[in-house]
Amino acid sequence: MKKEILALILLSFLTSCVTTRKSVTYHISTLENIRTFQPTKEESRIIDSLKSEAITSLEKCVKIHGAACIDDLELMGLHEANFKGGNAKFRERIFQNFKIPENAKKGENRFRVTIGKQDTIENVDILSYTDDDTKKEIERIFKLIELNAWVSAKVHRFPIKEEFEMSIFIDDKK
Repeated sequence: MKKEILALILLSFLTSCVTTRKSVTYHISTLENIRTFQPTKEESRIIDSLKSEAITSLEKCVKIHGAACIDDLELMGLHEANFKGGNAKFRERIFQNFKIPENAKKGENRFRVTIGKQDTIENVDILSYTDDDTKKEIERIFKLIELNAWVSAKVHRFPIKEEFEMSIFIDDKK
């Protein structure tokens, strides 16, 4: 009888340990606060020169061919940085590679990503984080080659820097 009671107490204890265990989940925000950097003075001179040449070329074409000319000046305007495969693919890659640390705390982990002129991530600034291990995990995933597949932002086909912010939200789920 004592063995049966002891077995029931032990079984009850083990069961309660399993049922109180929490699984932690997370979700990722979209790209927010997208901002392109202004070109340097030298880059602005080059861009202005390219734009001027395009306008001159279009005017010359219109004089010679009339309405049969293609005005592609708008196509040469601002083009935002783009992850190869699309920005949804970028978020998916983060989601697939991010491993929640065991002691992760609930809350928002916010970071700013700068895409440089060379089609690569130039910098990642962690703006806020819930705990040191989660911060280290965010730093780890941005060192992965598969997250560094970008096409830089461009103005008149001239590469410029762009930055955006994102968040990884850690949630509790019982």
